[in-house]
Amino acid sequence: MSDNNKTKNENEIDFMSSLSLQRAVKKSKRIQTIKYMLIAILTTSVLLAILFIGSHYILTKRINNQDHLYHSIHGANIMLSDTSYSYNLFSVEAETTYTKNVGDQSIVWDKQTEKIPLFGRSEILEKGSGMVEVNSIDDELKRYVRYNNFNNERKIDFYYPTLSYDYLPHELDIAVTLDENKLIEVALSFKEPMTLTEAAEKLGHDHVNWLWVDTTNVAQMEKMEQTLDSDSVKTKGGGGAFGFAVRPEVPYSEEFGPLFIQTLEQLKENRSTVKEALKGMKENTQATNGNIRLNGAVVSGTPAELEKFQNLDFIRASVLGATIDKY
Repeated sequence: MSDNNKTKNENEIDFMSSLSLQRAVKKSKRIQTIKYMLIAILTTSVLLAILFIGSHYILTKRINNQDHLYHSIHGANIMLSDTSYSYNLFSVEAETTYTKNVGDQSIVWDKQTEKIPLFGRSEILEKGSGMVEVNSIDDELKRYVRYNNFNNERKIDFYYPTLSYDYLPHELDIAVTLDENKLIEVALSFKEPMTLTEAAEKLGHDHVNWLWVDTTNVAQMEKMEQTLDSDSVKTKGGGGAFGFAVRPEVPYSEEFGPLFIQTLEQLKENRSTVKEALKGMKENTQATNGNIRLNGAVVSGTPAELEKFQNLDFIRASVLGATIDKY
Protein backbone atom coordinates (compact mmCIF):
# COMPACT_ATOMS: atom_id res chain seq x y z
CA MET A 1 0.00 0.00 0.00
CA SER A 2 2.82 2.26 0.89
CA ASP A 3 4.64 1.39 -2.35
CA ASN A 4 1.58 2.44 -4.38
CA ASN A 5 1.38 5.83 -2.61
CA LYS A 6 5.07 6.39 -3.19
CA THR A 7 4.71 5.74 -6.89
CA LYS A 8 1.71 8.06 -7.13
CA ASN A 9 3.60 10.91 -5.43
CA GLU A 10 6.57 10.44 -7.70
CA ASN A 11 4.31 10.68 -10.75
CA GLU A 12 2.77 13.91 -9.45
CA ILE A 13 6.23 15.35 -8.86
CA ASP A 14 7.30 14.37 -12.32
CA PHE A 15 4.16 15.98 -13.79
CA MET A 16 4.73 19.31 -12.01
CA SER A 17 8.36 19.41 -12.97
CA SER A 18 7.82 18.60 -16.61
CA LEU A 19 9.36 21.08 -19.04
CA SER A 20 6.24 21.34 -21.19
CA LEU A 21 4.13 22.37 -18.21
CA GLN A 22 6.64 24.99 -17.15
CA ARG A 23 6.63 26.41 -20.65
CA ALA A 24 2.84 26.47 -20.69
CA VAL A 25 2.76 28.26 -17.35
CA LYS A 26 5.32 30.84 -18.46
CA LYS A 27 3.44 31.40 -21.71
CA SER A 28 0.20 31.85 -19.81
CA LYS A 29 1.86 34.37 -17.51
CA ARG A 30 3.27 36.32 -20.47
CA ILE A 31 -0.11 36.41 -22.17
CA GLN A 32 -1.74 37.55 -18.94
CA THR A 33 0.89 40.25 -18.45
CA ILE A 34 0.47 41.45 -22.04
CA LYS A 35 -3.31 41.55 -21.56
CA TYR A 36 -2.91 43.64 -18.41
CA MET A 37 -0.49 45.96 -20.20
CA LEU A 38 -2.82 46.36 -23.17
CA ILE A 39 -5.77 47.03 -20.85
CA ALA A 40 -3.68 49.57 -18.91
CA ILE A 41 -2.49 51.29 -22.11
CA LEU A 42 -6.00 51.33 -23.56
CA THR A 43 -7.51 52.63 -20.32
CA THR A 44 -4.82 55.30 -19.99
CA SER A 45 -5.26 56.33 -23.63
CA VAL A 46 -9.02 56.60 -23.20
CA LEU A 47 -8.64 58.63 -19.99
CA LEU A 48 -6.04 60.92 -21.59
CA ALA A 49 -8.28 61.36 -24.63
CA ILE A 50 -11.24 62.22 -22.41
CA LEU A 51 -9.03 64.59 -20.38
CA PHE A 52 -7.66 66.28 -23.49
CA ILE A 53 -11.05 66.57 -25.19
CA GLY A 54 -12.65 67.85 -21.99
CA SER A 55 -9.79 70.30 -21.42
CA HIS A 56 -10.01 71.50 -25.04
CA TYR A 57 -13.77 71.95 -24.71
CA ILE A 58 -13.51 73.95 -21.48
CA LEU A 59 -10.65 76.08 -22.83
CA THR A 60 -12.58 76.76 -26.02
CA LYS A 61 -15.55 77.83 -23.91
CA ARG A 62 -13.23 80.03 -21.83
CA ILE A 63 -11.82 81.71 -24.89
CA ASN A 64 -13.89 84.80 -25.28
CA ASN A 65 -15.49 84.15 -28.63
CA GLN A 66 -16.96 87.63 -28.39
CA ASP A 67 -13.58 89.34 -28.68
CA HIS A 68 -14.21 90.24 -32.30
CA LEU A 69 -17.60 91.58 -31.32
CA TYR A 70 -16.17 93.60 -28.43
CA HIS A 71 -13.40 95.14 -30.51
CA SER A 72 -15.93 96.14 -33.14
CA ILE A 73 -17.40 98.63 -30.65
CA HIS A 74 -14.39 99.44 -28.45
CA GLY A 75 -11.07 101.10 -29.29
CA ALA A 76 -10.94 104.11 -31.61
CA ASN A 77 -10.05 103.01 -35.13
CA ILE A 78 -8.49 99.81 -33.72
CA MET A 79 -9.57 96.53 -35.28
CA LEU A 80 -8.90 92.97 -34.16
CA SER A 81 -7.27 91.48 -37.24
CA ASP A 82 -6.71 87.83 -36.33
CA THR A 83 -5.99 85.48 -33.43
CA SER A 84 -4.05 82.21 -33.42
CA TYR A 85 -4.38 79.66 -30.60
CA SER A 86 -1.82 77.21 -29.22
CA TYR A 87 -3.43 74.56 -27.01
CA ASN A 88 -1.72 72.77 -24.12
CA LEU A 89 -3.37 70.27 -21.79
CA PHE A 90 -4.28 72.80 -19.10
CA SER A 91 -4.06 76.15 -20.93
CA VAL A 92 -4.15 77.89 -24.28
CA GLU A 93 -2.05 80.78 -25.53
CA ALA A 94 -3.76 83.30 -27.79
CA GLU A 95 -1.71 85.60 -30.01
CA THR A 96 -3.81 88.48 -31.33
CA THR A 97 -2.93 91.10 -33.95
CA TYR A 98 -4.62 94.52 -34.00
CA THR A 99 -4.62 96.94 -36.92
CA LYS A 100 -5.54 100.52 -37.76
CA ASN A 101 -6.82 101.95 -41.01
CA VAL A 102 -5.04 105.15 -42.03
CA GLY A 103 -6.23 106.49 -45.33
CA ASP A 104 -6.42 103.60 -47.76
CA GLN A 105 -3.79 101.57 -45.91
CA SER A 106 -3.78 99.29 -42.88
CA ILE A 107 -0.97 99.16 -40.33
CA VAL A 108 -0.28 96.68 -37.53
CA TRP A 109 -1.07 98.57 -34.34
CA ASP A 110 -0.40 96.01 -31.65
CA LYS A 111 0.26 92.34 -30.87
CA GLN A 112 -0.72 90.63 -27.65
CA THR A 113 -0.01 87.17 -26.23
CA GLU A 114 -2.42 85.97 -23.55
CA LYS A 115 -2.39 82.76 -21.50
CA ILE A 116 -5.84 81.38 -20.72
CA PRO A 117 -5.73 78.63 -18.07
CA LEU A 118 -8.27 75.85 -17.58
CA PHE A 119 -9.28 77.53 -14.33
CA GLY A 120 -8.50 80.96 -12.93
CA ARG A 121 -7.79 84.32 -14.51
CA SER A 122 -6.20 84.93 -17.88
CA GLU A 123 -2.74 86.46 -17.96
CA ILE A 124 -1.24 88.80 -20.55
CA LEU A 125 2.24 87.46 -21.24
CA GLU A 126 3.33 90.05 -23.77
CA LYS A 127 1.94 93.24 -25.26
CA GLY A 128 3.71 94.91 -28.17
CA SER A 129 2.53 98.41 -27.34
CA GLY A 130 3.85 98.08 -23.79
CA MET A 131 2.47 96.85 -20.48
CA VAL A 132 2.99 100.25 -18.86
CA GLU A 133 2.01 103.51 -20.53
CA VAL A 134 4.36 106.47 -20.30
CA ASN A 135 3.11 109.99 -21.03
CA SER A 136 5.44 112.82 -21.93
CA ILE A 137 4.77 116.51 -22.35
CA ASP A 138 5.28 117.80 -25.88
CA ASP A 139 6.31 121.46 -25.70
CA GLU A 140 5.42 122.09 -29.33
CA LEU A 141 1.96 120.53 -29.11
CA LYS A 142 1.44 121.93 -25.57
CA ARG A 143 -0.05 118.70 -24.25
CA TYR A 144 0.82 115.25 -22.98
CA VAL A 145 1.41 112.90 -25.89
CA ARG A 146 1.14 109.11 -25.61
CA TYR A 147 3.11 106.84 -27.92
CA ASN A 148 2.57 103.24 -28.98
CA ASN A 149 5.76 101.36 -28.05
CA PHE A 150 5.09 98.79 -30.76
CA ASN A 151 5.50 101.19 -33.70
CA ASN A 152 6.28 104.54 -32.01
CA GLU A 153 3.16 106.15 -33.48
CA ARG A 154 1.09 108.68 -31.55
CA LYS A 155 -2.02 107.49 -29.74
CA ILE A 156 -5.12 109.60 -30.12
CA ASP A 157 -7.11 111.32 -27.37
CA PHE A 158 -10.59 112.83 -27.33
CA TYR A 159 -11.86 115.90 -25.45
CA TYR A 160 -15.30 115.76 -23.86
CA PRO A 161 -17.83 118.39 -24.98
CA THR A 162 -18.85 119.53 -21.48
CA LEU A 163 -15.56 119.49 -19.56
CA SER A 164 -13.35 122.54 -19.16
CA TYR A 165 -9.72 122.37 -20.31
CA ASP A 166 -6.75 124.66 -19.91
CA TYR A 167 -5.73 124.08 -23.51
CA LEU A 168 -7.57 122.67 -26.52
CA PRO A 169 -5.31 121.39 -29.33
CA HIS A 170 -6.05 122.08 -32.99
CA GLU A 171 -3.57 119.72 -34.61
CA LEU A 172 -5.62 119.33 -37.76
CA ASP A 173 -3.95 122.61 -38.75
CA ILE A 174 -0.60 120.79 -38.54
CA ALA A 175 -1.89 117.74 -40.40
CA VAL A 176 -2.87 119.71 -43.51
CA THR A 177 0.65 121.17 -43.79
CA LEU A 178 2.49 117.84 -43.80
CA ASP A 179 4.06 116.22 -46.87
CA GLU A 180 1.51 115.43 -49.57
CA ASN A 181 2.59 111.79 -49.60
CA LYS A 182 1.73 111.28 -45.94
CA LEU A 183 -1.39 109.56 -44.63
CA ILE A 184 -2.50 111.04 -41.32
CA GLU A 185 -4.95 109.98 -38.63
CA VAL A 186 -6.72 112.75 -36.70
CA ALA A 187 -9.12 112.51 -33.76
CA LEU A 188 -11.87 115.16 -33.84
CA SER A 189 -13.80 116.14 -30.70
CA PHE A 190 -17.14 117.93 -31.03
CA LYS A 191 -18.27 121.00 -29.12
CA GLU A 192 -21.64 119.38 -28.50
CA PRO A 193 -22.91 115.79 -28.88
CA MET A 194 -24.54 115.10 -32.25
CA THR A 195 -26.87 112.44 -33.55
CA LEU A 196 -25.84 110.23 -36.45
CA THR A 197 -28.05 112.23 -38.79
CA GLU A 198 -26.47 115.52 -37.70
CA ALA A 199 -22.95 114.10 -38.04
CA ALA A 200 -23.68 112.73 -41.51
CA GLU A 201 -24.88 116.18 -42.61
CA LYS A 202 -22.07 118.19 -41.02
CA LEU A 203 -19.10 115.83 -41.15
CA GLY A 204 -19.94 113.81 -44.23
CA HIS A 205 -18.83 110.25 -44.98
CA ASP A 206 -15.62 110.51 -46.99
CA HIS A 207 -12.38 109.90 -45.05
CA VAL A 208 -14.31 109.20 -41.83
CA ASN A 209 -13.00 106.02 -40.20
CA TRP A 210 -14.65 105.77 -36.80
CA LEU A 211 -17.31 107.47 -34.65
CA TRP A 212 -16.96 108.07 -30.90
CA VAL A 213 -20.26 107.34 -29.12
CA ASP A 214 -21.23 109.25 -25.98
CA THR A 215 -21.58 106.70 -23.15
CA THR A 216 -21.43 109.13 -20.21
CA ASN A 217 -24.14 110.63 -18.03
CA VAL A 218 -24.46 113.96 -16.24
CA ALA A 219 -23.30 112.58 -12.88
CA GLN A 220 -20.11 111.19 -14.40
CA MET A 221 -19.30 114.47 -16.11
CA GLU A 222 -19.88 116.46 -12.93
CA LYS A 223 -17.64 114.10 -10.96
CA MET A 224 -14.87 114.36 -13.54
CA GLU A 225 -15.11 118.15 -13.58
CA GLN A 226 -14.87 118.37 -9.79
CA THR A 227 -12.18 115.74 -9.12
CA LEU A 228 -9.85 115.81 -12.11
CA ASP A 229 -7.48 118.75 -12.07
CA SER A 230 -5.40 118.45 -15.24
CA ASP A 231 -6.11 118.13 -18.95
CA SER A 232 -4.10 114.90 -19.27
CA VAL A 233 -6.54 112.97 -17.05
CA LYS A 234 -9.68 114.63 -18.41
CA THR A 235 -9.18 113.37 -21.94
CA LYS A 236 -10.54 110.08 -23.23
CA GLY A 237 -7.85 107.78 -24.59
CA GLY A 238 -8.77 106.39 -27.97
CA GLY A 239 -8.04 102.83 -26.87
CA GLY A 240 -10.74 103.01 -24.19
CA ALA A 241 -13.45 104.78 -26.20
CA PHE A 242 -16.69 103.19 -27.36
CA GLY A 243 -17.82 103.61 -30.94
CA PHE A 244 -17.76 101.88 -34.31
CA ALA A 245 -16.01 101.88 -37.66
CA VAL A 246 -17.66 103.37 -40.74
CA ARG A 247 -16.83 103.54 -44.43
CA PRO A 248 -18.17 105.72 -47.26
CA GLU A 249 -19.45 102.75 -49.29
CA VAL A 250 -22.07 102.19 -46.56
CA PRO A 251 -23.07 105.70 -45.38
CA TYR A 252 -23.85 105.75 -41.66
CA SER A 253 -27.31 106.76 -40.53
CA GLU A 254 -29.63 106.41 -37.52
CA GLU A 255 -30.05 102.73 -38.43
CA PHE A 256 -26.54 102.13 -37.11
CA GLY A 257 -27.61 103.14 -33.59
CA PRO A 258 -29.84 100.14 -32.74
CA LEU A 259 -27.20 97.76 -34.10
CA PHE A 260 -24.59 99.34 -31.82
CA ILE A 261 -26.87 99.07 -28.79
CA GLN A 262 -27.74 95.47 -29.70
CA THR A 263 -24.02 94.60 -29.74
CA LEU A 264 -23.57 96.15 -26.29
CA GLU A 265 -26.53 94.16 -24.99
CA GLN A 266 -24.91 90.94 -26.21
CA LEU A 267 -21.69 91.77 -24.35
CA LYS A 268 -22.95 93.29 -21.11
CA GLU A 269 -23.09 90.06 -19.08
CA ASN A 270 -19.37 89.46 -19.32
CA ARG A 271 -17.98 93.00 -19.31
CA SER A 272 -18.68 95.56 -16.60
CA THR A 273 -17.46 98.43 -18.80
CA VAL A 274 -20.17 97.61 -21.32
CA LYS A 275 -22.80 97.62 -18.56
CA GLU A 276 -21.66 101.09 -17.50
CA ALA A 277 -21.69 102.29 -21.10
CA LEU A 278 -25.27 101.09 -21.60
CA LYS A 279 -26.31 102.76 -18.36
CA GLY A 280 -24.83 106.08 -19.47
CA MET A 281 -26.38 105.85 -22.92
CA LYS A 282 -29.82 105.08 -21.49
CA GLU A 283 -29.71 108.41 -19.70
CA ASN A 284 -28.06 110.63 -22.30
CA THR A 285 -30.28 109.48 -25.18
CA GLN A 286 -33.49 110.58 -23.48
CA ALA A 287 -33.13 114.01 -25.10
CA THR A 288 -32.74 112.46 -28.57
CA ASN A 289 -35.65 110.00 -28.48
CA GLY A 290 -33.32 107.07 -27.94
CA ASN A 291 -30.94 107.95 -30.78
CA ILE A 292 -27.28 107.52 -29.83
CA ARG A 293 -25.10 110.63 -29.54
CA LEU A 294 -21.62 111.18 -30.93
CA ASN A 295 -18.85 113.10 -29.15
CA GLY A 296 -16.26 112.87 -31.89
CA ALA A 297 -14.79 111.00 -34.85
CA VAL A 298 -11.57 109.67 -36.31
CA VAL A 299 -10.71 110.84 -39.81
CA SER A 300 -7.70 110.02 -41.98
CA GLY A 301 -6.19 110.72 -45.36
CA THR A 302 -3.67 112.89 -47.13
CA PRO A 303 -3.21 116.54 -46.07
CA ALA A 304 -5.31 117.60 -49.06
CA GLU A 305 -8.11 115.19 -48.17
CA LEU A 306 -8.17 116.41 -44.55
CA GLU A 307 -8.58 120.07 -45.53
CA LYS A 308 -12.35 119.57 -45.74
CA PHE A 309 -12.46 119.19 -41.94
CA GLN A 310 -10.67 122.47 -41.27
CA ASN A 311 -12.55 125.45 -39.86
CA LEU A 312 -15.70 123.46 -39.08
CA ASP A 313 -17.36 125.38 -36.25
CA PHE A 314 -18.63 122.26 -34.44
CA ILE A 315 -15.13 120.84 -33.87
CA ARG A 316 -13.80 121.63 -30.42
CA ALA A 317 -10.37 119.97 -30.61
CA SER A 318 -8.27 117.85 -32.97
CA VAL A 319 -5.38 115.52 -32.14
CA LEU A 320 -2.76 113.96 -34.41
CA GLY A 321 -2.57 110.17 -34.43
CA ALA A 322 -0.64 107.72 -36.60
CA THR A 323 1.25 109.17 -39.56
CA ILE A 324 2.57 106.90 -42.32
CA ASP A 325 3.98 107.16 -45.82
CA LYS A 326 1.51 106.75 -48.65
CA TYR A 327 4.07 105.04 -50.87
